[in-house]
Amino acid sequence: MGDLRIAVVLLLWLVGCGGEDTRSVTIYCSHDRAHSEKILDLFEQETGIEVKAVFDSEATKTVGLVQRVRSEKARPRCDVHWSNEPLHAERLAADGFYDVLPAGAGEGIAARWRDPAGRWCGFAARARVLALAAQTPVIDSPPKRLEDLASEHWRGRVVIADPRFGTTGSHLAIVRSRIGPERYRRLLKDLRANDIQVVSSNSSSRDRVLSGEAWIGLTDTDDIEVVRRRGATLGEGFLRGDGVLLLPNVIAIVKGGPHPEEARQLALWLLEKSVEEALAASSSRQVPLRREVIVAPGGLDIATLDPVSVDWKDAAQQLPEAIREAERILLDP
Repeated sequence: MGDLRIAVVLLLWLVGCGGEDTRSVTIYCSHDRAHSEKILDLFEQETGIEVKAVFDSEATKTVGLVQRVRSEKARPRCDVHWSNEPLHAERLAADGFYDVLPAGAGEGIAARWRDPAGRWCGFAARARVLALAAQTPVIDSPPKRLEDLASEHWRGRVVIADPRFGTTGSHLAIVRSRIGPERYRRLLKDLRANDIQVVSSNSSSRDRVLSGEAWIGLTDTDDIEVVRRRGATLGEGFLRGDGVLLLPNVIAIVKGGPHPEEARQLALWLLEKSVEEALAASSSRQVPLRREVIVAPGGLDIATLDPVSVDWKDAAQQLPEAIREAERILLDP
């Protein structure tokens, strides 16, 4: 009987060891699940590596997963961080949370879209844009600069997302970096005086325009495209007077993650040209950062947008104060 028990224990142990042979990788992803999940499924199919993805909610997108990465510093559980904007990624890199990406990651993507130390690489960007209400005066003469939103002409007609989360905070930090703290605070005060509306997210900003509660909504190009493909009529205006702002998705490898080899493999794969092509053709209408990527009709081409240059390091350093000032000036009763 004793020998039988030993044999059973050994069999169970061997079965258990066999189960551990399944390779896996954990990714924290703040890009829209409807689009990113399809991409990650393709990686699973091609490599046989199981992807355990953790997504974030619309309201706390980007910020929630960044906080999670920080809270797990002593024992990282994430292997790859897919952020939907670069400033929080730059701050994580500066604070030592990211490893260096493998050689060849993001080949063909210009240096302006990556960390000089190689800890993150941008790809498949979104443009900051104005959603414009159809059949209103704004269609014929849309604002060209962020400062135009404070015009008396648009009093009470403008809506933005809560600057504490997502790309609105990043947009404002970049503005502060470019125009300086004094002009930035003046801009916020002018927007507040013009009865600007503040809602929970970029999609809510867009929806206020669709419902007629606002004429102009500061949002991202993917938020406009997704409802257009459902048949919604919505105008789109680029802030070319300021320079078109592109906010790329970002891939980084978390230092000390549990599956380093799989992390490198996933990071390399996500930064391939084919992934940019897929995201450009999807309803998220991402902007490929490689100029050689063919963009389908109706898509957005980086060459025609001519995006403004951004000092990611400086803007990232200014992000906390830009958000605090926006919260104080725009949100305090």
